[in-house]
Amino acid sequence: MTVRTKSVRAIEAPAAPVAEPADAKASLLLRKAADGYAFPALESVATQFARSLRDLLRALGAPAIQVERAGSEQTSFGEWSASAAPAIFWRYHAPPLKGPVLLAAARPLILQLVDIFYGGKGKLAGEREELTDAEERFAARLGRDMGLQLASAWRDKLGLEPELDCVTGDPAKLAAVRADDDMLVQRFVLRGAPFEGRTIVCAYPVAALRGVVGAELLPETHSASTADPLWSGALDKALRDVRMPVRSVLARPEISLVKLLALEVGDIIPLTMPRHVPVTVAGRSFAFGSIGEANGNAAIMIDHIEKGPDHD
Repeated sequence: MTVRTKSVRAIEAPAAPVAEPADAKASLLLRKAADGYAFPALESVATQFARSLRDLLRALGAPAIQVERAGSEQTSFGEWSASAAPAIFWRYHAPPLKGPVLLAAARPLILQLVDIFYGGKGKLAGEREELTDAEERFAARLGRDMGLQLASAWRDKLGLEPELDCVTGDPAKLAAVRADDDMLVQRFVLRGAPFEGRTIVCAYPVAALRGVVGAELLPETHSASTADPLWSGALDKALRDVRMPVRSVLARPEISLVKLLALEVGDIIPLTMPRHVPVTVAGRSFAFGSIGEANGNAAIMIDHIEKGPDHD
């Protein structure tokens, strides 16, 4: 009996991946340049941070503002802080970086943002060296918000979670940074009235960046959503422009029916102003605040924001 056999074609196994050099991942964050060190991964971080700053400033009351990246430079901390003064500095503890991340903005920018936040037009009444208590609280809140935006910009790189630990107008109080320390400085320029030409600066100690050379960058993730990105962008923009009714009840006096029926023109109903008043948005409890005045306008300073069932 003859047995016929079929020729079987061998299937070549895919070639084993070539081992990457030990510094392949590191090169994504650190590259030796002719005149020092370059950090290519920070380019995309800066691009994302610029978009986040724009959205944050718009949410604070400047809907037409734009933010441009103005490039990067390496300089000493002493030279940078001197050129930035007078400024407000924010320092963040940001592991795995072995050093702080610093943000800075000109003091007049803070005064303008406070004015807009409380209903003004962002005009400066005059230069002042000292911030009021309300302005200091606003600067701290702004610093926390910018820290969240910076964390978002880093999220697909090293998972930095900057935590604000110092807000000051005196660069000498920024401990852990010496005058001769090299800094990588990224500048972000604001475009549009009333902030035209103002800058926000982000500075990283070069030594801290070099310290994470061996850190593994997080892989890029791709969204599984099949939604049209143009449609999603248009929907997001439309939602951001929705105007919500904000209401606060300053007083709720109660009088008897007899007195109510006896009221005449010129009569006075006494009011007792509470220390804290509720603030509602679209009929839902949103926050509690204190009654006050800002730049000649009646204002409410938010003291506490209510949390929903999901803590958002």
